[in-house]
Amino acid sequence: MNSKSKLKAFFDSKQDNQQYIEKYEENLAFFNDLLKNGHKEDIEFVIPIKMYKYADPLNLTGNYSQALEVLAEIDNDLDKIKGQSKWYNQYLEGMIFLKGVCFARLKRYKDSNVEFEKILRKNPDNDKYIDWFKSNKENIVADLMNKIMYIGIGFYVLIMIIGWFGYKIENLIIRDIGFVIGLLAFVTSYIWRKVIKKRDVRLS
Repeated sequence: MNSKSKLKAFFDSKQDNQQYIEKYEENLAFFNDLLKNGHKEDIEFVIPIKMYKYADPLNLTGNYSQALEVLAEIDNDLDKIKGQSKWYNQYLEGMIFLKGVCFARLKRYKDSNVEFEKILRKNPDNDKYIDWFKSNKENIVADLMNKIMYIGIGFYVLIMIIGWFGYKIENLIIRDIGFVIGLLAFVTSYIWRKVIKKRDVRLS
């Protein structure tokens, strides 16, 4: 049994994520040599292992930034078999999906949706992609409204502290505007998230 056969047998077997990661890194030079030689069969051998048994386990173990670095390498690897491999589109879609997931885990929701938009244009009815896309939209809105809410509450608390020191502000608008802004931000965030959940995803 040659090295490729042994590695295939290992990565086809049931292992935990850390074992996949360690095994890939132990054989990193071997995999890189296969990718560099430019043979379609060797690249097709490495890419699914590199993506599903290395990049994805990195993602699943919380190593999102490292997973993104590996996925960027896979993006370059895929260029070598573009127009040559029947698996190209499947691998490309898997790579884009994982990039979207990793960006979302890093709370880079806009970057994540850039990736999900790419695959939703080709798969507009894929529920998994739609769910991720909508979840990112909700988080973008929530992040913005939370910032506004914290500013409003902070201003309200500041006015209260000033009042405690004897500098009472009689103007009702100035006194309560922070509280109103915070409340409106909270309500707006809630409503928009409900709207996003119900809205169909339409990409031009």
